[in-house]
This record gives sequence, C-alpha cells and structure tokens, in this order.
Amino acid sequence: MNQIDINKIEQINEISEASEYLFSLICPNSRLQKALAFAIEAHEGQFRKSGEAYAVHPILVAAIVASLTEDEAMVVAALLHDVVEDTDVTVSDISDAYGIDVAHLVEGLTKIDTIRDAQLIPSYSDERLVVSALSFRKMLIASIEDVRILVVKLCDRMHNMLTLQALSPQKQRRIAEETLVVYAPIAHRLGISFLKNRLEDLSFNFLFVKEKKAIKHYLEENYSAMQSRLNAFQQRITKLLLQNGFRMDDFEIISRIKHNYSIYLKMQRKGIGIDEILDLLAVRVLVKEPVDCYKVLGLIHLNFQPLSSRFKDYIAIAKDNGYQTLHTTVFNDTAIIEVQIRTYEMHHMAEFGVAAHWKYKNGTSGNINLDWLQNLQYQNESVEDFYELIKNDLYSEDISVFSPKGKVFTLPRGAVALDYAYAVHTEIGDYAEYSFVNKERVSLLSELHNGDIVRIDTAAKPILRCSWLDAVKTSRAKNNIRANCKHRIKSVNAQSATLILSAILDLEPEFVDEWLRMHGFYENRSKAAKDLDPGDAPEPSVWKLFCRTPFQTEAISVRLP
Repeated sequence: MNQIDINKIEQINEISEASEYLFSLICPNSRLQKALAFAIEAHEGQFRKSGEAYAVHPILVAAIVASLTEDEAMVVAALLHDVVEDTDVTVSDISDAYGIDVAHLVEGLTKIDTIRDAQLIPSYSDERLVVSALSFRKMLIASIEDVRILVVKLCDRMHNMLTLQALSPQKQRRIAEETLVVYAPIAHRLGISFLKNRLEDLSFNFLFVKEKKAIKHYLEENYSAMQSRLNAFQQRITKLLLQNGFRMDDFEIISRIKHNYSIYLKMQRKGIGIDEILDLLAVRVLVKEPVDCYKVLGLIHLNFQPLSSRFKDYIAIAKDNGYQTLHTTVFNDTAIIEVQIRTYEMHHMAEFGVAAHWKYKNGTSGNINLDWLQNLQYQNESVEDFYELIKNDLYSEDISVFSPKGKVFTLPRGAVALDYAYAVHTEIGDYAEYSFVNKERVSLLSELHNGDIVRIDTAAKPILRCSWLDAVKTSRAKNNIRANCKHRIKSVNAQSATLILSAILDLEPEFVDEWLRMHGFYENRSKAAKDLDPGDAPEPSVWKLFCRTPFQTEAISVRLP
C-alpha cells in the first residue's frame, strides 16, 4: 500500500496528471481503466469552482482511496461516486457495467449526498451548523450496512477540503465546520488517523484563524529548540536499544510535534497554555514483534523517569477502533517527551484503521470492532441535544474498564459508574442501585478510570434519576434517562388529566379513567391535562365551548342540569 502525497494532490489540476498519479498507486487493470474513461466521459463539460475539469476530483478521490486500501471495488466506486447524482447515469447502469458490489457502494454514496442536501442548512445561512449532526446520524444509518461507503466518503471529503480555497469564505467555514463535527470523528472511530488528523487541521485552518496563527507562531519560534530536544532524545534511545541487543534494522524511531488542532483541543480541554502541554513533543518507536514493545518500554523506564499517571497499555487492551500502542511519558533532562511504542503492523493499523487490511467477507472487515456503529441509533432528540450526544460519543478520549469477569468496556473519559451500567445493558442501567469499583462500594456517579473493575448491583424495580442527566457522559445513558423521565412526566400528566376531568365534571376519578380506557383516550391523556387548566375552568354550563374531544362533550352533557 502506497503512501499518499497530500502536497502533490493539492497541486494536480489536470485529468492526465490525476490519472497518472492514480495509477502510480494502484495497478491499472482493464476494469479500472474502463471506470476511469467512464468517469471522464460522464463528467465531460463539467467544471469545479476552481475552473478545473470536474473529472479531476473523482480521480483524486480514487487515488486517496487507493492509498488506503487495495479493495478494487472501492477505488472504482470512488471514480464513479458522483455520476449518478450529476449525470444521467443510473445505479442500474453501473451495476450492469461494473457489478453489483460497485453499484451498491455508489448507491450508498449517492444516498449520503441526497440526505445531506435535504438536512443540512444552506451555506449562506447564518444559523449554527449543529444541524450537520442530524445529517451525520442519517449518514450512519444509510451507510451502516457497509462501512466501505464511509471510507470512500471520507476520502471524498478529504479532497474537497484540499480544494476549499476556491469557495467563498462563508462556504469555507460551513464546510470546514461540517467536516470537524461530522467527518473527522468518523475517521477517528474507524481508526484512520491519517485522514482524521488532516481533516482536523484543514478544518482548523478555516474555523480558528486567530488560534491557528498563534499556534503556528509559537511552533515556528520554538521549532529549533524543540527539534533539538527531540533529536537528542532520539539519539539516546537509539544508543540504548543498540546497547541492549537490538540491531539497527530491528527498529525505527520517528519524532513528531503534536498537530495543530490536537494542540488547540488540549489547551481548551485543560485550560492551559501551549507551553504547558506535556505531550507536545513525542517519539514513536517501531519494532517487529509485540514482545519487543515491552522490551523497549522496560529499557526506557529503567533509564528515564516516567510519569506513572501517563502510562497506557493499548496493546494488551486495544481501543475499539483497533488501535494498539504503548504510551508513556518520561523526563529527559528539562524536557518532557511522550513515547509511543508499537510494531510496524500496529503502526499501519493506526494510520489506516479499518482500511489497513481489508478482508471483506460476509460483511466483516479485518478485526475492527464496528459495534459502535450499531449502538449509535439516537432517538429524536433536538438538534442541540444530538450535537452534545455525538460530541461525547465520538470525540472524546477513551478509557477501558472491566466487568468482574474480565470483559472490556470502552467509555469516554469522565464516564461514571452509571454509564458503565448502561453500557452493559439498558436494564442494568435502569435498575442500578449500587456500584462497586475495584471491590469498593462507591456512588453510581463516581468517575471511572482506566483499568477499573466495575460491578453493578440492581434493585427489584427501575429507579428514576432525572437529575442525573447531566452527570452521565454516554449517549446511551443520557438517552435512556431522558426517555424514562419523559415517560414519567407523561404518566404524571395523564394522572393529572384524570383528576382535572373528575373535578370539573364531578365524577369519580376511577369512572373517568375507565371511560378513557374504553374510548381509546388512555394513551393521550397527557394532552387532556394540557388542554384543561383547573385554575381557569369555566362553569359546567359553558364548558361545552371549550370541549376539544367527543368525550368531553358527551360527559358534560350527561352532568348538565
């Protein structure tokens, strides 16, 4: 699998050059050449805002896809992803020419665009783009049958972001915000850090111009000093490994400075300045075998003072998106440097995620855990509520906790024991009474930490906790608490309606309740409570004027003198 050259892609604006670059990444067989010719012909006469031929776009999207995966159907679908929407070509035509698999992918991509156009507020609107969260939800639902559709869509968005300069400033901001809220988190969950980091930084450039300039200025001003510290540390690590049995071809050390948007997020989350970020500088040690990761870790901890609170073992306990790496942070003279240790295979997985080793058989893909897609079936929340839910679910640092039997549950940082209860099962959350963390009884609102062993004891009946809605972190917990509270409010309103009617009509509550049941109004009694206000109730003789249901008219007629 070839590494994509983003700088080169930004400079390509001719069909011939784009085609040549595509086939430098994937072998040009007859099917791919046929699809390329088809895409060029279908988009003939169409141009982008930049003035370049439109066909350049799908070709470069296909190039990005080809850099991620060797799945030929995905590359062909990338070449054809806009033809159904922009031309007279149908999905049936694509199926006849390229097979059902490609047609299925193109149809899914077209469906996403259709939903986006219907749900997303116009680029000229002044409204907040939180509505994009709804398009995100619908996009997941539309694509859930085949995660490959998401991967191709992410590559499509990547190229759109690289060519955003051709649009008006307002459209640039709208598309960048949508990318940051919708697409970058998907790339994160699919484990494709290659796309995630670039989508974030490209969006950051348009959305936080002032902050971007400040971070860029700091990094440029301190670049020499930071690079010097990294080089010195890298040399010490190299010497240490060579002195302890490793050969030069056994490992590779890569140094890096945290990317811009990640720096900004860290500053915002912790309320700190850029010079206070502990993992601003980092090195990544790549080795051949998993056991070598632990050997390197031991050597580093024996020779550098570690920050114990900063150690994470994502090899033994991989993240849901398949990410595996050892993380530790150590002191090196006056510098604090993060060290990530992983195998070459783990590195490939971390960069390309679900696309790194595509094995598409019977709807599965590699060893990636895609359960999170199935769990993101949100209810009909308000747009603002939904935005908060996806922000918590998809864009937070994760922790891993264990059941007493050793099953791993991944939760967002800051999650409490009640979040865990709902992660185990909805009924466990609804009936949760006590929690035990590491065998010690604690509150259900106690914050959980990496590696905690959690047990939940349940009550005989569900326990309503409406005031705890803001304390839990996961959308599953929030959704269920909110639904339970709404159900309770509806029940209270229904009882109130019965009492209001019984008081106004001078009837026994049991009679009113029975009548409502018999006439099919039982499930809608909360509306009756809203319609009838006991404080403003008129005399029975004039109550007919306020009747809104046949029942009210009939019942009042019976009681009038």
